Amino acid sequence: MRFRAERWLALSIGLLLAGCGGGIHGLVQDSPVKLGRPYTVRGQTYVPTDDRAYDQIGEASWYGTAEQGHHTASGEIFYRQRPSAANKTLPLPSYVEVTRLDTGQRILVRVNDRGPFARDRILDLSQEAAKELGMDRAGRAMVRVRRVTPSNHERDRLRRGYPVVLPSVTPTATPPRTGRVAPYLESTVQQPVAVTPPRRWAAPVPVPPAPLPAPAPAIASPSPSILVAAPTDPDAADALASSLASEGARVVAAGGGYRVVTGPYADDSGLSAALARLRARGYQGATVIDATPPQEPNGTSLP
Repeated sequence: MRFRAERWLALSIGLLLAGCGGGIHGLVQDSPVKLGRPYTVRGQTYVPTDDRAYDQIGEASWYGTAEQGHHTASGEIFYRQRPSAANKTLPLPSYVEVTRLDTGQRILVRVNDRGPFARDRILDLSQEAAKELGMDRAGRAMVRVRRVTPSNHERDRLRRGYPVVLPSVTPTATPPRTGRVAPYLESTVQQPVAVTPPRRWAAPVPVPPAPLPAPAPAIASPSPSILVAAPTDPDAADALASSLASEGARVVAAGGGYRVVTGPYADDSGLSAALARLRARGYQGATVIDATPPQEPNGTSLP
């Protein structure tokens, strides 16, 4: 009888610890859901909102050792080994699908903390979630964050601290910037194309050949530059250029949007080194272009 009583006591203690979310794979609860009041960090006010259509593009980073064992904003214990995330406004907890734009890798994570508070970032992943998304070495990556309702199985795995990795999607060559969904990810409707029915004509009238244009004067080949991203939001472009100030990044207006570029580079070695540094920082879509400034349709150069 004593042996049986000890077994029941051990089992009860184990269940109690699991119910309290104890340990890396302890079960945590999804209720009560916390939203919180508006708050201000570094002069910026954030208003938590139960936005079930949340779908944003931006930069993600990750955090780990320094916060290990501390309480998150939801009151849970933070473990860097659990896939979780911090967001500035979503309810705690809530679930999001995170897609890395330059590789197409996708994961589900449970949001249980507040942050990040850097200007151009929308999500802070735990170290484990960053590993699942393949961005733990680069430190940051452009992502799409979409609020979702996971299945009971997926929810149970995340509540116990186990990963949920989804099939990858087609990556985008040049990730767009914050504040809106990437064009290739938006649903599109094929518009019918007007087709002019064939007409019955008389025999065609021969047209004399046009005179050949005079050869254009030779133009010296420009030094190459690197296109990092092409956002439409000027604030996002400025934020990205500021974050890449060490690379000499600048914003160039182009076709109703903006280009964040570095260079030009005088030689191939400098160009290759800069391209490698940008891709190591997570900008896998960085592309080599020439230094010719974009032009308006009337031929004038944009500033």
